[in-house]
Amino acid sequence: MHKSLKRPSILLLFPVLMIASPVNADGLKFEAKLSGAQEVMEAMTPARGRIVAKFDAAFTRVRVDLRIRGLTGDFVGAHFHCNRAGLNGTVAFGLVNPGPLSLVGNRIRGTLTNADFNNNDCVPNIGRPVNNIAALAFAMRDGLIYVNVHSVPDFAAGEIRGQMLPAHDDDDDSDSDSD
Repeated sequence: MHKSLKRPSILLLFPVLMIASPVNADGLKFEAKLSGAQEVMEAMTPARGRIVAKFDAAFTRVRVDLRIRGLTGDFVGAHFHCNRAGLNGTVAFGLVNPGPLSLVGNRIRGTLTNADFNNNDCVPNIGRPVNNIAALAFAMRDGLIYVNVHSVPDFAAGEIRGQMLPAHDDDDDSDSDSD
């Protein structure tokens, strides 16, 4: 075989290594600070929130810890939606209503798996499917996922929202209730 024919295989491996490089043995970790100012139509609310999402290394599970403070109405749901900041989008994975988790006090904690996919199509919003945990992780990495918390009567469309971004390694993941 000619030498030049062997080169493309090495070049094809390079993009795979670049995609995989941010993943370590613990998977990926993302976070967001939620506020009414991040809603597409700004919600005038004192409510705030913080979420941390940690993916396992195999991208089959994501552990979620969402803290909420000061909702002006009654909590009715929380979800991961597909779209960039400033744009509304489809629910990809529900946390609560729909979703397998529950609000206890001011917190939603638990684990999502591929079985928790909502069967909604994110392609019209972001140009690609988000139909499993791995796709959710990589959409978060690319800034295409936000979390939204809904309350009634005034904010059924969303009271607080935050765009999921890579977490800073120095963040404290303790169970304290401080924001």
